[in-house]
Amino acid sequence: MSQKIFATVNGSPISEADFNNAVQGYAMELHRKTMDHLSADELAAIQDLALEKLLGRELIYQEALSRGVLAAPEAVAAEIERLMKNFSSAEELYSTLEKAGIDPAAYQRMIRQDLTVNLLTEQEMSGLPEPDEAQVETVYRAHSEQIKTPTRVRASHILLKVRDGERDATRQRMIELQQRCLRENFAELARDCSDCPSGARGGDLGFFKPGDMVQSFSEAAFSQPVGVVGEIVESPFGFHLIQVTGREEGKALTLEEATPKIRHFLKGESAAKHLKSWVDELKSRAAIEML
Repeated sequence: MSQKIFATVNGSPISEADFNNAVQGYAMELHRKTMDHLSADELAAIQDLALEKLLGRELIYQEALSRGVLAAPEAVAAEIERLMKNFSSAEELYSTLEKAGIDPAAYQRMIRQDLTVNLLTEQEMSGLPEPDEAQVETVYRAHSEQIKTPTRVRASHILLKVRDGERDATRQRMIELQQRCLRENFAELARDCSDCPSGARGGDLGFFKPGDMVQSFSEAAFSQPVGVVGEIVESPFGFHLIQVTGREEGKALTLEEATPKIRHFLKGESAAKHLKSWVDELKSRAAIEML
């Protein structure tokens, strides 16, 4: 079945599926929720961002081809092998792709395009000047109160995924597990009952900082006292019981400690400005049609 075309860039199509996948990806990345859970304003902003990123990606890819830059087959194979580690087997990966309407050849083309875009972008950014000491110190003096290590918590959880039409039954199962936590070992319950791979580790997720987890999970974890099993939390992944097992408060950094982070921030800021200017210039020379 042919895919509906969302836009063309110099005649090359961007499919509606690509656009929707990008919207979903940015919704999870920026808001830690699926796009159907976004407010109208959040969705509009994410859609604008997804469109901008897709157009920029296609423009950079076309520029790379015009300069003779293309990711090597070995790099594509290595990236696919790396991505496969997120799945239990190659069959599971390709089954997931098939459900999304993506065949293996198309998947390889997508990977090659992403790696090629990254190659040319890195080349384009390589000539940017390094931030000097005066710039670093100016940022530190202006924001020293905010420059600190983030507060982190360590937590374990039990996850029950919600299957189709089983939300109420799944929540009831979680209520029963919550009661069992009062008299049984949390880690053992996680090993026996959790639908998350972390169950094999007794539910341990290690240390994480605000924003690393989906919003509802993060808010609950950072508001719970250490050692207590909190209330049931619902997220796009299902229902959770969370036990915070450790907490590290953030601390202020010295100029010396903060310098690498500030340099990284300034380089990122400079690269973002240059990237926008570069893509705007490519866009000014391109024929872009929204369909």
